[in-house]
Amino acid sequence: MWKQFFRQKPILIISRCSISSLSNDLIRKRIIPYVDKTNYVNELSQTLPKLESYRRAAILLPIYYNEKTNRVEILVLQRSNKVRSHTGMIVFPGGICDLTDRDVIHTAQREAEEEIGLKSEHYSILGCLPPTIDSRAVIVTPVIALLHSPKFTDYCLAVDEIINAFYVDLEQFLYKKNNHKILDVGDHFVTHHFYIDKYHIWGITAYELITLAAIVFQQLPEFPFFRHGVHFDLKRLSEQLKKHFQLYVSYEKKAELELQLNKIGGLK
Repeated sequence: MWKQFFRQKPILIISRCSISSLSNDLIRKRIIPYVDKTNYVNELSQTLPKLESYRRAAILLPIYYNEKTNRVEILVLQRSNKVRSHTGMIVFPGGICDLTDRDVIHTAQREAEEEIGLKSEHYSILGCLPPTIDSRAVIVTPVIALLHSPKFTDYCLAVDEIINAFYVDLEQFLYKKNNHKILDVGDHFVTHHFYIDKYHIWGITAYELITLAAIVFQQLPEFPFFRHGVHFDLKRLSEQLKKHFQLYVSYEKKAELELQLNKIGGLK
């Protein structure tokens, strides 16, 4: 069933767009159709009650359209080597949901302010993409934020957790270059790895960067996104992402996956 779904040929292939045609309004219009309007986790919980026991987290994906350079940039962080989870990794602002959080959007906003001083007045929330899940079986909801001008650079780092904050060019995550690798994990999954300057970007961060780049530029990556050589289909992308999430939470070999992902995390 799963392989049959993912092996269907894409319905729509869109060629490279012209960056000069982008604007904040166009970026917003391109993202909105992919926003999860139904709260897929709650919907899926009706048939998979075990999801209720999973921990929840949220990450903020802060996009900035640089009118001076005509580039789309996205803000990422580097975790400290002293933290217990995701040690030294390149990540988005975010963390585990607190009981006092109103919803996952509030979680992402609270964590962004705590980690780097990014306040809600600096951006507009566009909505949430379909959820994903990490190797610790934590359900992660990506929350998209469109940053206002001037460009936010007044970082106030929570030094016990975060040692760096910087912007990366979003478009580069669509192209197959020598700095990109795909590694198989388990029977049905892959991890994407990018080596940019001195940084190793992988895991959920790479997953969301590729997804967001495909949406913003309305362009398919030059490499397969899923296992078995399966590419994105921009008309069915939300459905693909939800099926991928469902496949993971239904997978019975999570301990094996976690072991493999921990080994992959040590690769340089």
